Amino acid sequence: MNQTHHLYEVINMLCADDYNQLLGKMKLNHKTINEAADALHRIIFREKSSQEHLVKYGKTSRGRQRYFNKTTGKTESDTSASIVRYTKKSYEQWSSFIKYMLYGLSLKAIALEVGISKTTAFAWRHKVIEAIKNYQEVIQLSGEIQADETYFLLNMKGPWKKKSMPRDPKKKGGPGIYRGVSNEQVCVFVAIDENDQVITKIIGQGNPLKENLQEPLQGKVQQGSHFTTDSKSAYRDIIKDLGCALTQIPSGLHVKDEYSLGLINQYHSELKTWFKRFRGVSTKHLENYLMWFRFMKYLNYQLPSNHHAYESLKYAISSDVLIRTSDIHRKSFPVDIFKPYQHLSQHLS
Repeated sequence: MNQTHHLYEVINMLCADDYNQLLGKMKLNHKTINEAADALHRIIFREKSSQEHLVKYGKTSRGRQRYFNKTTGKTESDTSASIVRYTKKSYEQWSSFIKYMLYGLSLKAIALEVGISKTTAFAWRHKVIEAIKNYQEVIQLSGEIQADETYFLLNMKGPWKKKSMPRDPKKKGGPGIYRGVSNEQVCVFVAIDENDQVITKIIGQGNPLKENLQEPLQGKVQQGSHFTTDSKSAYRDIIKDLGCALTQIPSGLHVKDEYSLGLINQYHSELKTWFKRFRGVSTKHLENYLMWFRFMKYLNYQLPSNHHAYESLKYAISSDVLIRTSDIHRKSFPVDIFKPYQHLSQHLS
């Protein structure tokens, strides 16, 4: 039970005149508290103080809390591995940024609302995603599980030299060179269980091989669970090796007995709709965006919408993340971007 809950209990016991007097004082202090230079540090201190692997270890030369990390055997300050390290922006700006990010505003609109540049907004977005991508990381799927793949067209959006890329740039939203499922399509595997636990992972290009489908499930499934999949033959050996039962939906059908892929199809549909707001995501950042969507789904499963921004800010700034703006731009592609175009005459060696 947190301090806020205790405060609510006390406030509910106040008489009307005492309550209104307190409310007036809170309004006077609102700006001072939110714009305090250490507002972000206070939140990080509160969150890190509750983490068992961190032990208070004196103060830094600037008076910040220092910790001993029992996992790494090293000391660190309160912001050592935080996305707000070196930041000179206020709590109000970070809080607003995350709120607008969750609402789906464009980078241009967020930059205008928060009072930062579009370049900074882009960097902040990726730092926040890096911080939240492991939120409630799946330990094991169990019970009734649905699994299927979905595809995203290879996207090389971003600054790059023409000579270093396998094809000329195409217009946003333009079609691929090939029809149907090909190596120009990035294959994303998704599995979801009856407890809303989700595994999402890029597993290659084009139609997946057995080992592609097997890798994201290794060590992630409780024996005795039941899978529902499409009719791919590769699933039969994989699910058997996992010690689970399997029902496969024949091609052209939507249901077999009482089993269907309705839940996973809904997830895929919502995922594709959500991605449209970005007007193209570079394949190099695709997996992080998949984790962002998964984070949003978990928030919807567990919390009322008015708590989403608070929970996101609290989790993001207190998570250990070592990422610089330069790391975002230098990130490598998770698939072979030359593979689909090796035989084309326009391929530039």
